[in-house]
Amino acid sequence: PASRDGGPRDPARCLPVSGTRLATRTRARHTVFAAIARARAAGVQVSLDSNLRLRLWPLDRAHAVLREALCHADLFLPSMDDMQHLTGNDDPERTLDWIRDAGATGVVVLKLGKDGSIIDDGKTRTPVAALRVDAVDATGAGDCFAGSLLARRCQGDDWAAAVRYANVAAALSTLGYGAVDPLPRAEQVLAKLRG
Repeated sequence: PASRDGGPRDPARCLPVSGTRLATRTRARHTVFAAIARARAAGVQVSLDSNLRLRLWPLDRAHAVLREALCHADLFLPSMDDMQHLTGNDDPERTLDWIRDAGATGVVVLKLGKDGSIIDDGKTRTPVAALRVDAVDATGAGDCFAGSLLARRCQGDDWAAAVRYANVAAALSTLGYGAVDPLPRAEQVLAKLRG
């Protein structure tokens, strides 16, 4: 396929899927699952961010749909807050066990907010510390984390380096109000990582 300017398109490396897209109407949800199947058939990695919004759908449906979706994800990015609603527990290790028992076969990065993240590659679990900041507003921090992680993986970072970068980017995004204006530039994140 060609891009709008007629030149060839760069092949997609990842299809990011958000739980909010799965919470919409049934037809839209089927479209998302069809896109996941197409991406996987084309060798494109699929990431799934739990992004649970209970005002959009009942917990029992969210539980069933997210459980189905995580089985098709190469990368699952749940937050501990979301998983507490879905699993009823607040222990990260038990939560990761639940995710694996639910059928996740890809890499899982459990987001713990100010406590960092845990990478579970199916063999080992690696905690990654967060950058300590005086947060003002966490709106959009999870999206910043997910986007930063995917961007760094596409640039060739290993999991630990990509998650460190994403943790710092997400922390810096909480220093202002809103989901867009406080997003840090790459130079800011790299300076914090070096400093």
